[in-house]
Amino acid sequence: MWDWAHFKAEGWLSHFRRSAKFSGLLFLGGAAMIVHMLVPFWQQPRWLSALGIAEALQAGMESRKE
Repeated sequence: MWDWAHFKAEGWLSHFRRSAKFSGLLFLGGAAMIVHMLVPFWQQPRWLSALGIAEALQAGMESRKE
């Protein structure tokens, strides 16, 4: 069952900012991987690599637990 108040503890604006940050990071990472596929010698920045995105998501979710 969906809980419409799942962001009540942190507030709507904070939830929106965190969600927008993660969404933007995932979209940019996907675009960087497509560019890397088309131009193989181009290396995306560390923060746009799959590992960098995974670390950012994990850090964001762990900070939410605390």
